[in-house]
Amino acid sequence: MDFLNLSKFRRPGRYIGNEVNITKKRGLVRFALCFPDLYDIGMSNLGLKILYKIINDIPYASAERAFSPWIDLEEYLKREGIPLMTLETATPLNKFDAVGFTLQYELSYPTVLNMLSMANIPIKAGQRNHTHPIVIAGGPCTVNPAPVAGFFDAFAIGDAEDSIKEITEAIYLHKSEGDGKRESILKALSEIEGVYVPGYSSKPVKRRYILNLNDSPYPCAFPVPFTEVVHDRINIEIARGCSCSCRFCQAGMIYRPVRERDPETIMRLAAESVAATGYDEVSFTSLNSGDYSNLPYLLKLFNRKFKDKNISFSLPSLRVSSVTEDVIREIKVVKKSGFTIAPEAATSRLRLVINKDFGQEDFERTLYSIFKGGWLNLKMYFLTGLPTETDQDIEAIPGMAAEAMKIARKHTGRSVNISVAVSPFVPKAHTPFQWCGQIPMDEINRKNSYLKRALSRKGLKYKGHDERMALLEAVIARGDESVSPLIEAAWNSGARLDAWTEVFDFNNWANAAEKTGLDLNALAEKSIKPGQPTPWSIIDTQVTDDYLNKEYEKALSSEKTVDCKLTCNACGVKCKSGQFLSDVKPAEISDRTPDSFKTRYNPVKVRIVFSKTGNMKYLSHLELLTTILKSLRRAQVPLVYSKGFNPSPNVAFSPALGVGVSGEREFFDMEVTPPFNLNRFRDIIAQNMPLPIADMFFIPLNTQSLCKFITAYRYEIKNIGCSTEDIQSRINTEENRWILPILVRFDIINGNLEVLLKDTDKAMVKLSACVKALTGKELEDVDVSRKAMYGWQSDWVEPTQQVQG
Repeated sequence: MDFLNLSKFRRPGRYIGNEVNITKKRGLVRFALCFPDLYDIGMSNLGLKILYKIINDIPYASAERAFSPWIDLEEYLKREGIPLMTLETATPLNKFDAVGFTLQYELSYPTVLNMLSMANIPIKAGQRNHTHPIVIAGGPCTVNPAPVAGFFDAFAIGDAEDSIKEITEAIYLHKSEGDGKRESILKALSEIEGVYVPGYSSKPVKRRYILNLNDSPYPCAFPVPFTEVVHDRINIEIARGCSCSCRFCQAGMIYRPVRERDPETIMRLAAESVAATGYDEVSFTSLNSGDYSNLPYLLKLFNRKFKDKNISFSLPSLRVSSVTEDVIREIKVVKKSGFTIAPEAATSRLRLVINKDFGQEDFERTLYSIFKGGWLNLKMYFLTGLPTETDQDIEAIPGMAAEAMKIARKHTGRSVNISVAVSPFVPKAHTPFQWCGQIPMDEINRKNSYLKRALSRKGLKYKGHDERMALLEAVIARGDESVSPLIEAAWNSGARLDAWTEVFDFNNWANAAEKTGLDLNALAEKSIKPGQPTPWSIIDTQVTDDYLNKEYEKALSSEKTVDCKLTCNACGVKCKSGQFLSDVKPAEISDRTPDSFKTRYNPVKVRIVFSKTGNMKYLSHLELLTTILKSLRRAQVPLVYSKGFNPSPNVAFSPALGVGVSGEREFFDMEVTPPFNLNRFRDIIAQNMPLPIADMFFIPLNTQSLCKFITAYRYEIKNIGCSTEDIQSRINTEENRWILPILVRFDIINGNLEVLLKDTDKAMVKLSACVKALTGKELEDVDVSRKAMYGWQSDWVEPTQQVQG
């Protein structure tokens, strides 16, 4: 969006594009990969990155990305009649052959409609013709397509690594050899295994799944965001699927069987990803990372390779029984942040109901390992409103959290930060609890109110999920076609980006329910008799209803189902117990890393001069810092790190630039380990940094820091439309006279204002206030560039001329 002044919008780094590792190509088949949420969320999604790589690797195809804008930019685009476009080439979405949406969350559905509307694509499939893109949905929510079947042309069910290639080929053949009719391509798509096309697919559509993760495509060189995203790290899927059979968990049912990557494959992907992106953290993700067959071996292997490079790993929330001292020992090697466990239920009876069985001994052992390891922050996840739940089960939650605090004090000698996250149970399709309704809203409120009070009295933090959101999730998750008008009406009332509490407005949905005549509470609380047809019966996840029904009966009798790694429970998926697990046998690994044998030298300091111009001016100071640090890691600069639990590189920057302000001579200093070839690394850094380098040179280690040295700044403000006399008149007023002590001089050259400002003992230069005092305009409304910075050493001198001391 080069044509926009992004300074006027929140978090402009979301919109600038041109990230490191993006692909810009124009294939015969063009895909727009859309995520119905902000860039911050969408760029954390691994599935989108996988599809981006697969499609762009096809010679005749290309993939670009699009995300929902925040409210301020959305309103501007609509007001100006500018359609929603992709980041790569600023192409409107309606110019693509296919527009694909990832459906991760039920409340994102109105955002899908909003993005289609902003792209001038009819929101209803029946209103589209041969001039419109094929609109496709993928992701976990597609296992019940009924509520949104009228909005999508096709649904890719299950793993998309193979089906996306076949979908792309079908579109290619349709464009190159077909008759051009929309009906023809829809029919062709319906013949692909795992693709559901409403109106064309008459039989249940089988979920696709890949068998071998080791051979599946993985995006090591994915686009690296300039702005911070929710999961701002490398995410490597060490396993797909889960064998624990938690009865409330949809993902555990629809991603079967469990397939693991070998440790050596994971290590190769980690090394390639670190080299290509510059991230310093790798997250080992799966539905249940703690049960990965060779987890201690993998973690030790990782630390042996990456510890001395200050590259750390993280694990998502772990099952209580999967936290071992071996795992704890490896986690704390490089970086120690918070620890998360998911008990889900606080009584042994209810844990048997949901098939999440662990005992008090397991719980105490886990907490002992965590707190002995030095962690002082613990988050615990619980569900409320589970089938058969009683008040005793709810009352046990504060007791369990208080027990964790007691154990923490015993092993640390102090209090720790323990937070309890509570979410209402939402029944989902294709699970043993798909037959159950959600408990009434007043019951959810009563239980959550109790927990909030009880936890607060014990000095524990409570974090709850909005009950009204959970109500809507339940309505949609098991909804049928009658829910489609509700979603459309909610969107027409203003619903979008409803995962964000600052945007979510339940009134939009209440108004929609009134207009459509639907009772939200009745829909959410509705139970289904086992064996009855369901709206999602058109999708065959390959886990049978017979198995789900037996699991439901076992839940009601508090009967445990063993892990299917150990024995087959005949769920319907055609695999053998442990068939796709990693078969690498753990071996002894030396704790000494290869770098441990290197000779240690005293560090040297290097100063770099660079510019921050073009769209890069929209980065905040923090975003600029992280962008440069990733660049230095990609260039494999031997940075010196601080000591302690969370080491950071010894890199220091010149004073911050405001968002939207260009900088023509910016600086940073870095400490590096010699030998350091200046000319060689200048070339390598320049190749890896999306900011031009003007100079790079050694400085003494004890040189005064940039922020202490620099006290004056020369700015150019373009096309101000006023004279020297006008400015002189403004700064002599009572309102603006405060600027005189910090104003060294100013001049107007070719209609542009050049001004030198300095910090004083009493006041620091605040650019926005200075621009307002000098020109009467807001900073975001003018084009400002910082031309130079100076320190005082008998005269104003640049940091390139700074004398040691």
